[in-house]
Amino acid sequence: MRAPSIRSGGQDPGYDGDVNRYTAPEADGQSWFDNGRRVIFVNGMMNTPEDHAKSARALSVLQACPVVGVFNKKDGFWADLGQCITDKATLASFGMQSIPGLTVGPAFSDWKRAVDALHLAARALDVGISRVDLVGKMISGNAATYALYSLLIGDGGVGLRVPIYCHSQGNLVTSNALTAVALAKGIGAVAGMEVNSYGSPCRFWPSGISRTNNAYTFDPVSWLDLSADLSSSKVGFKVAHGFDEYMKQDGEFVVNRFRWGGFAMTASMDEEGLAEFCIGLGNNPERLRRIFTRLEDAHWSDSDDVAYEYSSRASSALLRSIASADPGVICQLIRMLESGFTTWGE
Repeated sequence: MRAPSIRSGGQDPGYDGDVNRYTAPEADGQSWFDNGRRVIFVNGMMNTPEDHAKSARALSVLQACPVVGVFNKKDGFWADLGQCITDKATLASFGMQSIPGLTVGPAFSDWKRAVDALHLAARALDVGISRVDLVGKMISGNAATYALYSLLIGDGGVGLRVPIYCHSQGNLVTSNALTAVALAKGIGAVAGMEVNSYGSPCRFWPSGISRTNNAYTFDPVSWLDLSADLSSSKVGFKVAHGFDEYMKQDGEFVVNRFRWGGFAMTASMDEEGLAEFCIGLGNNPERLRRIFTRLEDAHWSDSDDVAYEYSSRASSALLRSIASADPGVICQLIRMLESGFTTWGE
């Protein structure tokens, strides 16, 4: 199976499952922009081609790298909603997916054996058909799901270690594509794959992935996942669902991932964990600025502790590269160190 061609012109997608490469014009050519890295974006329901391209470019700025966009075509509200319900039921109802945190159930093993048997039968008709091709035929009814599946494991594709960012219905597309990968390659193939969910209606995912769930407390679409957990990052007191809104408040979502509390009160903050996350972003001044600004604006008493852990753990080479790309971020870091209760080390 061949992976879909990735069109590099950054144009609006033209059909369901169209795959394009996007780079934000304001980021391309900057010293902090990494053209050697990429992430995948899958949009949600009721998104036009223009919406998809705009969201992909916004993600390109935030991730400081090109974005490979898999277009989930808009078919109208009721048609999209119907596809959501169908996609949600297709693999989950057969037991091929599970709620995150649970082990792989016997139903997945049963379906794996069923695919083994189907593959043997299919080879009697077409001796050259691969297991990857067979599973691809099983999910080909959804063009976006098939495009993502073939992009991940098809010949000439991006491979299984590229982070995926999915919004709304795009989570269902992603969940089903990854489940198909697990059926084709084994459950270990998706182990540790990074998935970043926004406004997700999807409760069931293949076991073993590394997923971060971001949701507005009053995003009604996210209520459809029917789950409550302590690992999701929630932002409250706002009714919103659009991907652009999620991007605007990325700093708050990141900080909330490392804090316990509610109603604007913080019971505890994992300063070390947040600092390590920020170091993992590398030379990404745009995203660091958003995170640091959120700390300064809403978590003044914790901001100096995070700044201390960050500056203590970050390499001098990283700090120099950030200072060269955007000195303002280093000035912000120094300001945070001087705030709150300042220890001798700070």
